[in-house]
Amino acid sequence: MCGRYSLAKPGRAIEQHFPPLKMGASHPARYNIAPTQPAPVIVHREGERIFQIMRWGLVPSWAQDKKMASRLINARAETLSEKPSFKNSFKTRRCLVPADGFFEWKTDGKSKRPHYIFLKSKDLFAMAGIWSQWDREETPLLTYSIITTPANSRLAPLHPRMPVILAPENYGAWLDPATEAIHLQSLLAPYPSDFMDHYEISGLVNSPAHDAPEILAPLG
Repeated sequence: MCGRYSLAKPGRAIEQHFPPLKMGASHPARYNIAPTQPAPVIVHREGERIFQIMRWGLVPSWAQDKKMASRLINARAETLSEKPSFKNSFKTRRCLVPADGFFEWKTDGKSKRPHYIFLKSKDLFAMAGIWSQWDREETPLLTYSIITTPANSRLAPLHPRMPVILAPENYGAWLDPATEAIHLQSLLAPYPSDFMDHYEISGLVNSPAHDAPEILAPLG
């Protein structure tokens, strides 16, 4: 799964990585983005790529209330086109979730040790996401979920699943509502192990209240 991630790079770097991007929202550095918090995503709207803030944890348009959001932070690639909570969003409401790293906890006996995972290049990347609009309150609620797939060989010792990371050449097809979902299934594969790395970090990340650079420091 993916239960925490970071987006610490500045807005200029984000614009350069996701061109042509219209920055419709400001972006403070985030080191510990947690479920139910607002965070940036990139969507396709009226022919443009828009940088927009949504809340992490999908609330389907048909939901009676917002309670299910905390349970729908991830969507499994294998059942994305079948699950009622996800299938409509997968068809036409896909997004990119920009990040520069994410966290997983390795079980070690009775303890769980957090690790920070990133690209060896230290570049930004995009996790595949889906989004929804919930209209049962005065102000529409925009929410998203991150798609997961089986972990690659480097990350499998930490956790059996990982977020889907899209190659830049596939950003356009993923965002375009006109792309049929059946043609995107092949993109929902583990990112190659050779391009990824990780290290153990302190338990500061365990609390969503901690959102500072020291979270990313290697342990020891």
